[in-house]
Amino acid sequence: MNRRRFCRNIAAVALPLSAPQLFARDENSVSVRYPSEPIADVHMHLLGSNPANGCFLSKRFQKSFALKFSRLFVNFGSGVTPEEQDRAYVNRLMKMIAELPDSWRGVLLAMDGIYDSSGHLDLVETLFLIPNDYILSVASKNEKLVPGASINPYRKDALYELERVASLGAVVVKWIPNTMGIDPSDKRIVPFYRRLNELEMTLLTHTGTEYAVGGVVDQKLGNPRLLQLPLEEGVTVIAAHCASGGGDSNGPYFRQFLQMLDENPNLYGDISGLSLVHKSSSLRHLIRNPHYFDRLCYGSDFPLYYTPATSPFYFLGLISVSKAMKLQRIENDLLRDVSTLMELNAPQPFFGRGFEVVKKLRTAGS
Repeated sequence: MNRRRFCRNIAAVALPLSAPQLFARDENSVSVRYPSEPIADVHMHLLGSNPANGCFLSKRFQKSFALKFSRLFVNFGSGVTPEEQDRAYVNRLMKMIAELPDSWRGVLLAMDGIYDSSGHLDLVETLFLIPNDYILSVASKNEKLVPGASINPYRKDALYELERVASLGAVVVKWIPNTMGIDPSDKRIVPFYRRLNELEMTLLTHTGTEYAVGGVVDQKLGNPRLLQLPLEEGVTVIAAHCASGGGDSNGPYFRQFLQMLDENPNLYGDISGLSLVHKSSSLRHLIRNPHYFDRLCYGSDFPLYYTPATSPFYFLGLISVSKAMKLQRIENDLLRDVSTLMELNAPQPFFGRGFEVVKKLRTAGS
């Protein structure tokens, strides 16, 4: 990260934290901007810690900075018990989406674990687990939410689980190869890809380096070039985060992803996480080259937008200080994210592209 960008980011962090009275959220003093197109948010996380819901947090993850940071700033972990924590998270999510238009849809994502050579779940190596059934249960309570499954293709029952979640309404399969130990170029996965394609489900997979959750097996598994195999098998692939990374977010993986867009018509990206301070240069690059938005989907990466790691102030120069102050005052995190992108002149059709790319999302909730 160069000195100029570093200083800009430090200032952006310092402003809202040092003078909170200037940025107190007051809905009466702001103007929320919303696109005329219906919005499809293809990247939302459901956090959970209650074993009764099938969730699992390893001791390593419970001690991790990422979890402590999210609980400190997100304020979802205010309950004493895991049950209360999970309830608080879901209640806050439901409150936020209740304020969104009826046409809005959000894909709520599960997270599978690591599997051993025999295809059984390895809880020693798995950092955390958000099961498909928990996602299905929460999504069923609100027609605006659509389930996104997570299935490690190395699990013994991968094809069975794929059939099961598809029959229950799941529209995507979500991977973080770096932490799940998945090599997308592994030819053993071809049967999984072919069935995924037959079911018209989309593969939403993390690309680029991964530092948010820890427990990385191999950072090289985030190389977008490894996605060539599923693309050749006809799978529609969304490269989450556009293969941006930490520090130099316009690094080699990001550039490779942009090149691959010209080579693969069934490859798309989502912009989830690109409002984070260390990835904001990638979003700046995309904003300055708007033709890329023809191949991008909107993703909020909820709940990341609730933390100080994201802020409209990271885009000073593209938006004014006064605009950033008004955006910072928007109480609803999802509306603030959309309004910020609108101020950055993100093309309106991009917000609804998820309805085209995630085929089953078109009829979900109807």
